[in-house]
Amino acid sequence: MSSVNSIRVSKEIEETILSGQFKPRERLIEMDLISQFGVSRTVIREALKRLEAKGLIRTTPYRGAVVADLTIEEIEEIYFVRAELEKIAARLVIKHITPKEVQHLKRLSREVERHLREKTHQMIEVDSEFHRMIFKACRNRYLYDMIDFLRTKAHIVRFNAWSLLHRIEESIVEHREMIKAIEERNLSQFEKLIVKHLTYSKNSYMSQLKGTAVM
Repeated sequence: MSSVNSIRVSKEIEETILSGQFKPRERLIEMDLISQFGVSRTVIREALKRLEAKGLIRTTPYRGAVVADLTIEEIEEIYFVRAELEKIAARLVIKHITPKEVQHLKRLSREVERHLREKTHQMIEVDSEFHRMIFKACRNRYLYDMIDFLRTKAHIVRFNAWSLLHRIEESIVEHREMIKAIEERNLSQFEKLIVKHLTYSKNSYMSQLKGTAVM
């Protein structure tokens, strides 16, 4: 029962982190979490271990658990690997995706647009589901899992991008262009869009870390 509860609690805390309610470097105080979720200290500690394994929190001596942040070097490394993995996956998506899956993507894209424009609490999760659906079509679960792990680890970079002027509308256009490229089996265009989508988020966050403006 403890294990079941820790999975549930870790998922709920993860959603809170990914939605930006818990900020980078914010402390996650055990007693507050125990009170919030109505579970034992053991369950909370197991949940925090799961989140640490995902790279969403870090445990430091004398301070306990804090929401993870990323250094410039970590961001560069993560996004280099993400771009290469997603380009590999793109080739497989173009090869394997079915017309039915494309139609499903279109429906989900419209849902994503609504959440983004209304800036709901679910917008990041729905956006993530859109990208998960694309890469599930690569039909390689190991590749998919690596991409999903890195996307989760870089959550703060993606969350930050939504606060930038015009980014929501630009992202909506990019999603539509991705679907069009997939539907037309246009691999070169699909790869370009994937890299463009990743690069914008990375560069905007890096510029803020370095204290420069993003246009």
